Amino acid sequence: MVSNASEISGTLWYPGDTIVMSNGIWTNQAIYFRAEGSEDLPIVLMAETPGEVILNGSSKLSFSGKYLIVDGLYFKDGTLSGSAVVEFRTSSSSLAENCRLTNTVIKNYNPPLNTTDSKWVSLYGKNNMVDHCSFENKNNSGTLLVVWLTSGTTPNHIIDSNYFGYRIANLDSNGNELNGQEIIRIGDSSTSMQTAGVVVSNNIFEHCDGEIEIISNKSCENIYTNNLFYECKGMLTLRHGNRCTVEGNYFIGNKIKDTGGVRIIGEDHKVYNNYFENLTGSGYRAGLCIVRGKENSALNEYFQVKNANVMFNTFVDCEQSFAINYNSSSSLNMPPIGTRIDHNHVYNTSSHQNVIVYNVNIEAMDVSWKNNLMNQGMYTNLTYSPTEIIVGIDPSMTQAGTSTEIYEPASTSLLADYTTDEYPEISMDIRGRDRGNTKTPGASQLMGTTSLEMPTIESVGASFFPSTETKVKAVKVSTDFFAYAVNKQIYTKVSMPGTLAVYDITGRFIVQKRLETGLNSLSLSKNGFFLLKYKTNTGIVSSQKIANF
Repeated sequence: MVSNASEISGTLWYPGDTIVMSNGIWTNQAIYFRAEGSEDLPIVLMAETPGEVILNGSSKLSFSGKYLIVDGLYFKDGTLSGSAVVEFRTSSSSLAENCRLTNTVIKNYNPPLNTTDSKWVSLYGKNNMVDHCSFENKNNSGTLLVVWLTSGTTPNHIIDSNYFGYRIANLDSNGNELNGQEIIRIGDSSTSMQTAGVVVSNNIFEHCDGEIEIISNKSCENIYTNNLFYECKGMLTLRHGNRCTVEGNYFIGNKIKDTGGVRIIGEDHKVYNNYFENLTGSGYRAGLCIVRGKENSALNEYFQVKNANVMFNTFVDCEQSFAINYNSSSSLNMPPIGTRIDHNHVYNTSSHQNVIVYNVNIEAMDVSWKNNLMNQGMYTNLTYSPTEIIVGIDPSMTQAGTSTEIYEPASTSLLADYTTDEYPEISMDIRGRDRGNTKTPGASQLMGTTSLEMPTIESVGASFFPSTETKVKAVKVSTDFFAYAVNKQIYTKVSMPGTLAVYDITGRFIVQKRLETGLNSLSLSKNGFFLLKYKTNTGIVSSQKIANF
């Protein structure tokens, strides 16, 4: 048990130790948590009761070493400036590795002047994880969560099952959003050609309105999957870097001004199985924007788009589904090349909506289209063939019954006449249905069993923080999942069949097993703390943390 920062910072901790912070208000407490745990015996810094250790004023947490876990803290109504609220390092040379921040909240933690730049989470080191945390009401300048890259290190961090909400934009004297107010930034322009290998998955972004870049990708080989962007005035932007994947995400604008989807800059990106609905943005903020680049671009400018693959995406009633070769500067003259746009589905309830806008029809542009189903809408500067874009097909769209409602083609849809066996690497649709060799255009297969759940308020964020401000529609369903561990055996009881995945405390996958209704058991090769994630055959998810010694 500890009751102040000095007790944490000034003590030598050993693998297997658990440090319990006493309930109460911790004011102006700068915590430096340095320790070396092990994979089997991590060192845990946790609240006595999750949510009842409240840090305010200039309180902050810096931690470094290996196999450390921070759990259950609540940073609330602070005024910290000059450093991050939570930092995965204690000095420029002492970084975190295989460490985890979980079940923690940062809310209203802003300097007195909203023009002061500050970060809430700074990720350094490698193989770290931020999961099941809630971040709400950042109203000052500065990115909320930053992944910092160092030469020679691939971070491989995981940012999973978090809630990001109600980011307020700061404006300049002309009423425009100030730069640098992203929710997540991975790298910066100077490190943008480095591989980061970061996975951003299963998060909710709600009313994140800081600037056009909700997520700013500035590094290589990152993956963005199964995230929900709800009524956000911005984009998931591949601003710098190459070889990134944007797969299975939901962008729902509900006709709010300036809501957008994905913006592509750079080389070898893949964007597939995504769902875009009621987005009002155009140009940079279109549903899918492919940007025109600059010859001999500097690291902080616009690289030419090369070899982008845009496949199996669904667009429903977006003001501008595709903006191709767009840039706000007419001096940039490098059009996208080697780019394929295949098997997408655009559904508009009005013929006045823009389907595709080619902003400058440069002869050197190399963008191919194939088997894209688009029922109605307007086209600008584009002449297409019957095999590139197929118009006038009624897809018979119907509500899917997801927690936040989306539309999918009904089983009777005429899209069934346009299936393909291309792209064998895309084996599932946005909701985990098997695509096989008869892939339906758009994000959703016509038929099949779903195995992947859209993020809901119940599945993300800190357990003790049910936000009263959230507007995202959610449904909570119990799977009656229960597990305990004895002598390297996990015993489970479930009311629905499904699949159990076991991870170590840092989030590293260990083993997976199918479970049937009733009692089941699973052998482990070692002792320690474990995370269990159980998905029923209908896509309902439960999770549990257990200790096995």
